[in-house]
Amino acid sequence: MEQKDQEKAMDYYRQAGERGSPEGWFNLGHLLWEQDESSASMEAFQKAIDLGDVDAMYFVGVQYLSKEETEEQHRLGLDLIQNAAEQSHSGALYYLALFHLNGSDILGIEPCSTVEFCTRLDKACDGSPEALFMRGHGYYHGDHGFEQNYANALVDFLQAADLDHADAAVSAGAMLHQGIGGKRDQRRAFELYQEAGELGSIEGWRNVVACYALGEGVPQSKETAKYISKTMLKDDD
Repeated sequence: MEQKDQEKAMDYYRQAGERGSPEGWFNLGHLLWEQDESSASMEAFQKAIDLGDVDAMYFVGVQYLSKEETEEQHRLGLDLIQNAAEQSHSGALYYLALFHLNGSDILGIEPCSTVEFCTRLDKACDGSPEALFMRGHGYYHGDHGFEQNYANALVDFLQAADLDHADAAVSAGAMLHQGIGGKRDQRRAFELYQEAGELGSIEGWRNVVACYALGEGVPQSKETAKYISKTMLKDDD
């Protein structure tokens, strides 16, 4: 976005915020944050929070908790994320699941049990692609308190892929490519690899290249494989 367009957007967002729009303040805060104007950004986020914006609560809460500063700031950050989670913010629910899994030395919070972690992660999976991806790994490997279940893992990876999670698309593609957790479907696997690549996954493009080279899930075309390898992977070999 050019400077003129950014200034115009910020002006519109500010006007919306002054008219009572929490989204206006939140969007203004993000633009200011991207310009490294942290003080003005936090002021805009706080105005969004005062109007009940859960995205702002989550964002500011994460910033406070990520700083190695005072216990007061960490507690304020945790309170903000908990408030967002109580309003079903999927990102906040996922963050809390990880927070309690690891505990906090600063706040004196001990790591939670695997049962509590699974319960928290399950709640976060209603909307959080990161939570779905992590639970999928739990089911796939049988860890973090989840019993190994390939079918459940595939379902979670596919749902996360539908929410534009590139790594989940690669994982779901690999399972379908080999027929793990469901019927083998190399065409769908190829499509998932391509989706992952378009979302920025190098591994996704590598798998697309392999599919074209071997003719798996798509008609074999070594020329297409070579072209994608050069353009997307910058491979001259």
